[in-house]
Amino acid sequence: MNKWFIVVLIFLFSVTLRLWNLNEMGRTWDEPEYVEQGYKLVELIKNKDFNNSFFYTTYDHPPLVKYLYGLAAHLDVSSFLPNGQPIFRYDLTSARLLSVFISSLSVLIVTLLGWQFISRFVGVASGIILAMLPFFLGFSQLVSTESMTMFFFTASVYSFMVLLKKYSVKRVLLTGILTGLALQTKQSNSLLFPLFGLMYIVWYLSMKKKKQIRLINTWSMSILSILIISIAVFVLLWPMPYFHFHEFYSIHQKLWEVKLSQPEVFFGRLMLTPEIYYPVMFLITTPVLILTLFLIGLKGIDNKKGWILYALIFWFAFPFIQSFYPWRQHGVRYIIQIYAPLSLISAIGLDFIASKFTKKDVVKFIYFLPVVIYLFVILLKITPYYLDYFNIVVGGTKGAYDKKMFQLGWWGQGMRKAGFYVIQNAPKGSHIGLAVSPIHSIPPMPGLHMGKYSANKNYDFVIVNYYNILREGFDDSEIKRKYSPVYYVNADGGILGTVYKQK
Repeated sequence: MNKWFIVVLIFLFSVTLRLWNLNEMGRTWDEPEYVEQGYKLVELIKNKDFNNSFFYTTYDHPPLVKYLYGLAAHLDVSSFLPNGQPIFRYDLTSARLLSVFISSLSVLIVTLLGWQFISRFVGVASGIILAMLPFFLGFSQLVSTESMTMFFFTASVYSFMVLLKKYSVKRVLLTGILTGLALQTKQSNSLLFPLFGLMYIVWYLSMKKKKQIRLINTWSMSILSILIISIAVFVLLWPMPYFHFHEFYSIHQKLWEVKLSQPEVFFGRLMLTPEIYYPVMFLITTPVLILTLFLIGLKGIDNKKGWILYALIFWFAFPFIQSFYPWRQHGVRYIIQIYAPLSLISAIGLDFIASKFTKKDVVKFIYFLPVVIYLFVILLKITPYYLDYFNIVVGGTKGAYDKKMFQLGWWGQGMRKAGFYVIQNAPKGSHIGLAVSPIHSIPPMPGLHMGKYSANKNYDFVIVNYYNILREGFDDSEIKRKYSPVYYVNADGGILGTVYKQK
């Protein structure tokens, strides 16, 4: 009971940390797509219209995420157009609450994993660290794939580890189902299969030779069963493409056969992201103290050894394989799965240090308190723009902004505040120019006339976001000549957006 009480407390801590400023970041780039397409998917299922081409012609990812967000999106509808098309509230609160819940379940699983396989202290510390990592926290407040990718990937790995510890048919079935759900979340989660293989090899080599011989046949069938079950789950949840395979394949072939990487501002230069992109972004967007504890944790693993500990290293390293796929962008968004093992290994590092002074968990938590305070300070300084956090290696978010080293506001974050400033301060009937990317990140402005900025028009107010200047190449010199800045959206010294008023 004490264990579950503590685990539930950590889960509630994670939820609370996400709820208090849930909508403050504003609407971001992909959120409307998840909500609108998810809503339509659910409606098609309700009407049993399974042959609709929408099921196999509109996706870059399998639809499980949109199924789930589509259910929540029904609570975010504010009204309907005459043709029945829904109009969603700007703040997609209900769908975001689902993201908060799912991401906090990831925190719960990491806590349980650390507690069960390593120690109570590592379990508790790793859960709290994961809950407070800025980038993970940011995505867990949004309607995004990342919250669900993190959950299903982490749950699948945990289930497989439990299976390795004690074999049962039920655990084979559960691991297969969770892996199928992970595949349904995102295609890149197919990395689970080779990861399972590596974990199995590490576990198998840790066994005595006599036991190894007895395990070969049982585990060959188990891994094959997990593969078959996961594929069956994937197909059952999305069978439509296989009845229209030629059309489905031709669309997705174009989406996924990427030959050039994405252009992004990287160390002050707009360039195609290089293969070192993910390792570099990991190093400059992870709090330095966590990086330090992570390195110490690797040392602790080398001292303690054990298949579970080495499995954590494989788990952390494996998503970086995606560095060789050209679609590299948005920090560590596409390798967000690394945060679970990062938190566990960092907690092992802290335990390694604390154990030199005490063996009592209660005393060890005194050593953990400065880590929690450190992470709280980081979050308070950057809130609510967690996706724009950079560590002191590059001078923090302010340093990245001042030197124009990296993109800020790349998903439209911060435009909610800019929009609400105009709503509160612009006289009714004012004309508002939007030099913003994406424009749908701006909230509705009742009583005001807003539209895409044009140099040939005069406006009472103009909103410009930094991303539009740095990445999209928008020239704001004319705006600075005709208008005066009256409001800045600030993220720990980095300016995400500026509101200008006519001189």
